[in-house]
Amino acid sequence: MVVFLGGMWRRMAWAMAPVVAAVSCAGCLLLTGGSQEASQPAKPAAQKAEPWILIDSRTETLTVYRDGESAVVFGNLAFGAAGVKEKRRAGDDVTPRGSYKVGWITHKSKFVHFIGITYPGLEDAERGLRDGTISRATYSRIERALQQGDVPPQDTPLGGLIGIHGVGKGSLEIHRIANWTAGCIAIENRDIRKLSRLVKPGMRVEIQ
Repeated sequence: MVVFLGGMWRRMAWAMAPVVAAVSCAGCLLLTGGSQEASQPAKPAAQKAEPWILIDSRTETLTVYRDGESAVVFGNLAFGAAGVKEKRRAGDDVTPRGSYKVGWITHKSKFVHFIGITYPGLEDAERGLRDGTISRATYSRIERALQQGDVPPQDTPLGGLIGIHGVGKGSLEIHRIANWTAGCIAIENRDIRKLSRLVKPGMRVEIQ
C-alpha cells in the first residue's frame, strides 16, 4: 500500500535565487503461523525489513518504506539551490547525494522539526581527502565517528548540519517553485510533522 502526501511543482531554483536569499534553514543559511509435521523442521520466522527513507530529487518525493512493502510518500520537496550532487565543501549550497542515516531529531526548531542526517559520510570524507579539502586527521575523526555509530563531526570544511525540515514561517509560495535551501531537504510544515513520527535515529536515508 502506498499513501501519497503532498504534490510536485516545477522548480526554478536559479531564477529565484535572489528572491530566496533571505530564507534560512536550520544549520544552512539561505533562505506465519500453522502446524508443522513432526518430520519437517520448523521454518524460521521471516524478518521484517528495517524502515528506510528514499529521497528522489528527480521526482521530488520523499518515501518512507516500511516492512519492505507499505510506504508513505511526501511530495513538494525543495533542495539546495545548487542542486543534488556530490557535496564537496561547506557553503556550496549542494544537497549531498549518497547513503546516510538519521543522526538526530530536533523537535523544537524554527523549521518545526529538524531531522539531521549523518553527513559527511565516509565516501564524502574520502573524496575530501583526495581533493585536499580535509586533512588526514579530519578524515580520521569522521571515520572513527562513523565506525562507532556516532554522528560525524559537523564542523569540518566539508560542511554539516544537513537534514530534513519544514518551511517554518517562510514563504510556502516560494517553497513550491524554488530550491531555496543551502543543502537541506525541505518539505511542508504539515508533512514534517507527520514525517517526524515515522522516523528514528539510525534509519537509512538514500538521497539520489
